[in-house]
Amino acid sequence: MTTSDASDDPIETHIRREPLPNAGIRIILLTDLPNESAEAVIAPLVDYIAALGRPVERCIVPVEGSDFRRSLSRGLEGACLPLVLATTAQEPWTKAHLDPLLKAIDHSDHVVGRRPAGRWEDGKRWLGSLPRRLVFAVPLLDVHSPCRLHRLEKLAVIPLQSASSFLDTEILAKATFLGQLIAEVDVPPLRGLTRFTSWWLDWNQLLRHPQFQRSSGPAEESQCEHEGPDGPGGEDQQGIPDVVEAGPFQDDHAQGTDELREG
Repeated sequence: MTTSDASDDPIETHIRREPLPNAGIRIILLTDLPNESAEAVIAPLVDYIAALGRPVERCIVPVEGSDFRRSLSRGLEGACLPLVLATTAQEPWTKAHLDPLLKAIDHSDHVVGRRPAGRWEDGKRWLGSLPRRLVFAVPLLDVHSPCRLHRLEKLAVIPLQSASSFLDTEILAKATFLGQLIAEVDVPPLRGLTRFTSWWLDWNQLLRHPQFQRSSGPAEESQCEHEGPDGPGGEDQQGIPDVVEAGPFQDDHAQGTDELREG
């Protein structure tokens, strides 16, 4: 096949993505940790991204008294950097967690990090993936991984419905339906927060009443605001715009768990 033929191939055109070697990243941490512990989770990540010469924002969103849909929506308000790193990590990220995601996002719209698992856990993951494969065409194994990187323009068109950790499956299912590209890459172990209260309700809602258009109502004011200026343009001494903690919602009381129990 010649270069000209390849450029006219509709499949080749569909799967081609513009690399994002220097794209800025908004970090959204959905957490039930105290603020000091939450900062410790993402501080190494912020430092490493800044060292790469990429613009970086951080947004810590408490999930206590809220649900994952509302919390992620709050974290996305006002986002304009090309990449979004959405995480529920309970322990600090490292370079080894981020580098595989950055490499894969150049060829994908959404990247999920697959953590290592023993033989028994790997078997449970495979069995748990079957319903997602058959019903929602989501073949990933570690669907609740806290290592997730998205192109903002692709994530922004996906309406969010699920209150529980089923939101992880919902995003990937809708991305598949919309023809977006998903990758799963190996990453080191990393604990994440998961919630399964209302999981079955979320499953039924997505199956029976999926939404593919965002509400046309007025957007809420972003709670991820820049802190007072530490330097020119409100940047800190590293040239990193600081994004402060987003306030929690008060209308939900789902409980968290770190155990992966989705079937």
